[in-house]
Amino acid sequence: MAFKSPPAKVHSYVTKLLKANLIKNPPVWYPAASLAPPSPTFLRERDPSGANPHAQLPFERDAEIKMEEEALAAGKPAPAPASAPSTAQKELTRSSRSQKHLRWKTERPQKIVYPEDKLRRRFYEDHPWELRRPRCLIETSGDGTRRNWTSLLQPGRSIADLTGEDVIQYQLYLMSTGKSEREAYHIATEEFYLHRAQEETEARVAKAQAMAFGLKPRRSFVMNGLKREEAALREAERNAAKF
Repeated sequence: MAFKSPPAKVHSYVTKLLKANLIKNPPVWYPAASLAPPSPTFLRERDPSGANPHAQLPFERDAEIKMEEEALAAGKPAPAPASAPSTAQKELTRSSRSQKHLRWKTERPQKIVYPEDKLRRRFYEDHPWELRRPRCLIETSGDGTRRNWTSLLQPGRSIADLTGEDVIQYQLYLMSTGKSEREAYHIATEEFYLHRAQEETEARVAKAQAMAFGLKPRRSFVMNGLKREEAALREAERNAAKF
Protein backbone atom coordinates (compact mmCIF):
# COMPACT_ATOMS: atom_id res chain seq x y z
CA MET A 1 0.00 0.00 0.00
CA ALA A 2 1.46 3.36 -1.06
CA PHE A 3 2.14 6.08 1.49
CA LYS A 4 -0.37 8.95 1.25
CA SER A 5 0.91 12.34 2.35
CA PRO A 6 -1.49 15.13 3.34
CA PRO A 7 -1.91 17.73 0.56
CA ALA A 8 -0.39 20.48 2.70
CA LYS A 9 2.79 18.43 3.30
CA VAL A 10 3.44 17.26 -0.28
CA HIS A 11 6.05 19.98 -0.85
CA SER A 12 8.09 19.09 2.26
CA TYR A 13 7.73 15.38 1.50
CA VAL A 14 9.14 15.84 -2.04
CA THR A 15 11.96 17.99 -0.62
CA LYS A 16 13.03 15.14 1.66
CA LEU A 17 12.96 12.70 -1.26
CA LEU A 18 15.17 15.01 -3.32
CA LYS A 19 17.68 15.40 -0.49
CA ALA A 20 17.83 11.63 -0.09
CA ASN A 21 18.39 11.25 -3.87
CA LEU A 22 15.31 9.05 -4.13
CA ILE A 23 14.00 11.40 -6.83
CA LYS A 24 16.42 12.62 -9.47
CA ASN A 25 14.34 15.31 -11.14
CA PRO A 26 11.88 17.54 -9.23
CA PRO A 27 8.29 17.70 -10.47
CA VAL A 28 7.14 20.52 -12.74
CA TRP A 29 5.16 22.21 -9.96
CA TYR A 30 8.03 22.13 -7.44
CA PRO A 31 9.60 25.57 -8.24
CA ALA A 32 6.21 27.29 -8.01
CA ALA A 33 5.39 25.51 -4.76
CA SER A 34 8.80 26.54 -3.38
CA LEU A 35 8.05 30.21 -4.05
CA ALA A 36 4.52 29.97 -2.56
CA PRO A 37 4.41 26.98 -0.20
CA PRO A 38 0.96 25.77 0.88
CA SER A 39 -0.43 26.73 4.25
CA PRO A 40 -0.07 24.14 7.02
CA THR A 41 -3.81 24.36 7.74
CA PHE A 42 -6.89 24.80 5.59
CA LEU A 43 -8.91 26.57 8.30
CA ARG A 44 -9.50 30.24 7.71
CA GLU A 45 -9.53 32.84 10.42
CA ARG A 46 -12.89 34.20 11.49
CA ASP A 47 -13.52 37.42 9.57
CA PRO A 48 -9.93 38.11 8.37
CA SER A 49 -11.01 41.47 6.91
CA GLY A 50 -11.84 42.84 10.34
CA ALA A 51 -15.19 44.19 9.16
CA ASN A 52 -17.88 44.85 11.73
CA PRO A 53 -20.78 42.39 11.13
CA HIS A 54 -23.13 44.66 13.11
CA ALA A 55 -22.42 47.85 11.15
CA GLN A 56 -25.32 50.23 10.56
CA LEU A 57 -26.13 52.84 7.96
CA PRO A 58 -26.41 56.46 9.16
CA PHE A 59 -30.22 56.59 8.92
CA GLU A 60 -30.50 53.26 10.80
CA ARG A 61 -28.27 54.57 13.59
CA ASP A 62 -30.27 57.81 13.78
CA ALA A 63 -33.53 55.84 13.97
CA GLU A 64 -32.16 53.73 16.82
CA ILE A 65 -31.04 56.82 18.76
CA LYS A 66 -34.46 58.41 18.21
CA MET A 67 -36.21 55.28 19.57
CA GLU A 68 -34.00 55.33 22.67
CA GLU A 69 -34.76 59.03 23.30
CA GLU A 70 -38.53 58.44 22.92
CA ALA A 71 -38.36 55.47 25.30
CA LEU A 72 -36.47 57.50 27.92
CA ALA A 73 -38.93 60.39 27.57
CA ALA A 74 -41.86 57.99 28.12
CA GLY A 75 -40.18 56.40 31.15
CA LYS A 76 -39.75 53.02 29.46
CA PRO A 77 -36.53 50.98 29.25
CA ALA A 78 -34.54 51.55 26.10
CA PRO A 79 -35.02 48.81 23.48
CA ALA A 80 -32.09 46.47 22.96
CA PRO A 81 -30.23 46.90 19.65
CA ALA A 82 -30.95 44.39 16.93
CA SER A 83 -27.34 43.21 16.93
CA ALA A 84 -27.30 42.40 20.66
CA PRO A 85 -27.56 38.66 21.43
CA SER A 86 -30.60 37.56 23.40
CA THR A 87 -30.53 35.77 26.76
CA ALA A 88 -31.60 32.50 25.15
CA GLN A 89 -28.68 32.73 22.71
CA LYS A 90 -26.24 33.36 25.58
CA GLU A 91 -27.60 30.39 27.55
CA LEU A 92 -27.44 28.19 24.46
CA THR A 93 -23.84 29.18 23.81
CA ARG A 94 -22.90 28.58 27.46
CA SER A 95 -24.61 25.18 27.56
CA SER A 96 -23.06 24.09 24.25
CA ARG A 97 -19.58 24.89 25.54
CA SER A 98 -20.14 22.72 28.59
CA GLN A 99 -20.88 19.69 26.40
CA LYS A 100 -17.78 18.02 25.11
CA HIS A 101 -19.19 16.74 21.83
CA LEU A 102 -20.34 20.26 20.87
CA ARG A 103 -17.16 22.09 21.83
CA TRP A 104 -15.58 22.06 18.38
CA LYS A 105 -17.70 23.36 15.53
CA THR A 106 -17.07 23.67 11.83
CA GLU A 107 -16.08 27.10 10.61
CA ARG A 108 -18.88 28.58 8.50
CA PRO A 109 -19.06 31.84 6.57
CA GLN A 110 -21.01 34.63 8.18
CA LYS A 111 -24.41 35.50 6.77
CA ILE A 112 -24.28 38.57 4.54
CA VAL A 113 -27.32 40.84 4.89
CA TYR A 114 -27.88 44.03 2.91
CA PRO A 115 -30.47 46.73 3.74
CA GLU A 116 -31.98 46.28 0.25
CA ASP A 117 -32.97 42.67 0.97
CA LYS A 118 -35.94 43.61 3.14
CA LEU A 119 -37.10 46.31 0.71
CA ARG A 120 -36.74 43.97 -2.27
CA ARG A 121 -38.72 41.22 -0.55
CA ARG A 122 -41.62 43.56 0.23
CA PHE A 123 -41.72 45.13 -3.24
CA TYR A 124 -41.86 41.85 -5.13
CA GLU A 125 -44.45 40.46 -2.72
CA ASP A 126 -46.69 43.40 -3.63
CA HIS A 127 -45.75 43.36 -7.34
CA PRO A 128 -45.07 39.72 -8.37
CA TRP A 129 -45.73 40.41 -12.06
CA GLU A 130 -42.67 42.66 -12.23
CA LEU A 131 -40.55 39.50 -12.12
CA ARG A 132 -42.05 38.42 -15.47
CA ARG A 133 -40.92 41.50 -17.36
CA PRO A 134 -37.97 40.71 -19.68
CA ARG A 135 -34.65 42.35 -18.86
CA CYS A 136 -31.38 42.69 -20.75
CA LEU A 137 -28.54 41.34 -18.62
CA ILE A 138 -25.66 42.43 -20.89
CA GLU A 139 -26.39 46.17 -20.99
CA THR A 140 -23.60 48.53 -19.91
CA SER A 141 -25.78 51.44 -18.77
CA GLY A 142 -28.10 49.71 -16.34
CA ASP A 143 -28.34 49.48 -12.57
CA GLY A 144 -24.71 48.41 -12.16
CA THR A 145 -23.33 51.71 -13.49
CA ARG A 146 -25.92 54.04 -11.96
CA ARG A 147 -24.95 55.84 -8.77
CA ASN A 148 -27.28 58.88 -8.58
CA TRP A 149 -30.65 57.90 -7.10
CA THR A 150 -32.02 61.37 -6.38
CA SER A 151 -34.82 60.65 -8.90
CA LEU A 152 -36.52 57.50 -10.09
CA LEU A 153 -36.26 58.30 -13.80
CA GLN A 154 -33.13 60.11 -14.90
CA PRO A 155 -32.87 62.22 -18.09
CA GLY A 156 -31.90 60.13 -21.08
CA ARG A 157 -33.45 56.90 -19.80
CA SER A 158 -36.58 55.35 -21.28
CA ILE A 159 -39.62 54.55 -19.20
CA ALA A 160 -39.42 50.97 -20.45
CA ASP A 161 -36.02 50.63 -18.72
CA LEU A 162 -37.53 51.07 -15.25
CA THR A 163 -37.49 47.93 -13.11
CA GLY A 164 -38.24 46.98 -9.54
CA GLU A 165 -34.56 47.44 -8.65
CA ASP A 166 -34.85 51.13 -9.51
CA VAL A 167 -37.72 51.47 -7.06
CA ILE A 168 -35.76 49.67 -4.34
CA GLN A 169 -32.65 51.82 -4.73
CA TYR A 170 -34.76 54.99 -4.90
CA GLN A 171 -36.58 53.99 -1.71
CA LEU A 172 -33.24 53.36 0.01
CA TYR A 173 -32.06 56.83 -1.01
CA LEU A 174 -35.25 58.40 0.38
CA MET A 175 -34.74 56.57 3.66
CA SER A 176 -31.20 57.96 3.87
CA THR A 177 -32.65 61.49 3.68
CA GLY A 178 -34.65 60.96 6.88
CA LYS A 179 -37.93 59.49 5.63
CA SER A 180 -39.36 56.36 7.21
CA GLU A 181 -39.50 53.07 5.35
CA ARG A 182 -43.27 53.29 4.84
CA GLU A 183 -43.17 56.88 3.61
CA ALA A 184 -40.27 56.21 1.24
CA TYR A 185 -42.06 53.13 -0.11
CA HIS A 186 -45.21 55.17 -0.77
CA ILE A 187 -43.30 57.91 -2.63
CA ALA A 188 -41.23 55.49 -4.72
CA THR A 189 -44.17 53.29 -5.74
CA GLU A 190 -46.38 56.30 -6.53
CA GLU A 191 -43.82 57.62 -9.02
CA PHE A 192 -43.39 54.10 -10.38
CA TYR A 193 -47.13 53.77 -11.03
CA LEU A 194 -47.20 57.11 -12.86
CA HIS A 195 -44.39 56.01 -15.19
CA ARG A 196 -46.04 52.63 -15.81
CA ALA A 197 -49.35 54.38 -16.66
CA GLN A 198 -47.53 56.72 -19.04
CA GLU A 199 -45.86 53.74 -20.73
CA GLU A 200 -49.23 52.00 -21.25
CA THR A 201 -50.79 55.20 -22.60
CA GLU A 202 -47.95 55.72 -25.09
CA ALA A 203 -48.27 52.12 -26.31
CA ARG A 204 -52.04 52.47 -26.74
CA VAL A 205 -51.73 55.76 -28.65
CA ALA A 206 -48.98 54.33 -30.88
CA LYS A 207 -51.18 51.34 -31.71
CA ALA A 208 -54.14 53.60 -32.53
CA GLN A 209 -51.99 55.76 -34.83
CA ALA A 210 -50.65 52.69 -36.62
CA MET A 211 -54.18 51.36 -37.14
CA ALA A 212 -55.24 54.75 -38.51
CA PHE A 213 -52.47 54.58 -41.13
CA GLY A 214 -53.65 51.16 -42.34
CA LEU A 215 -51.61 48.72 -40.23
CA LYS A 216 -53.34 45.37 -39.84
CA PRO A 217 -53.05 43.86 -36.37
CA ARG A 218 -51.22 40.58 -36.03
CA ARG A 219 -53.29 37.64 -35.01
CA SER A 220 -52.34 35.92 -31.79
CA PHE A 221 -51.09 32.35 -31.57
CA VAL A 222 -54.52 31.26 -30.34
CA MET A 223 -56.30 32.78 -33.33
CA ASN A 224 -53.78 31.24 -35.74
CA GLY A 225 -54.39 27.86 -34.15
CA LEU A 226 -58.17 28.23 -34.48
CA LYS A 227 -57.86 29.21 -38.17
CA ARG A 228 -55.73 26.17 -38.90
CA GLU A 229 -58.15 23.95 -37.03
CA GLU A 230 -61.09 25.26 -39.07
CA ALA A 231 -59.18 24.71 -42.33
CA ALA A 232 -58.34 21.15 -41.31
CA LEU A 233 -62.01 20.43 -40.44
CA ARG A 234 -63.24 21.79 -43.81
CA GLU A 235 -60.66 19.70 -45.65
CA ALA A 236 -61.75 16.60 -43.70
CA GLU A 237 -65.40 17.27 -44.68
CA ARG A 238 -64.47 17.52 -48.35
CA ASN A 239 -62.48 14.28 -48.19
CA ALA A 240 -65.36 12.52 -46.45
CA ALA A 241 -67.85 13.70 -49.10
CA LYS A 242 -65.88 11.93 -51.86
CA PHE A 243 -66.61 8.47 -50.43
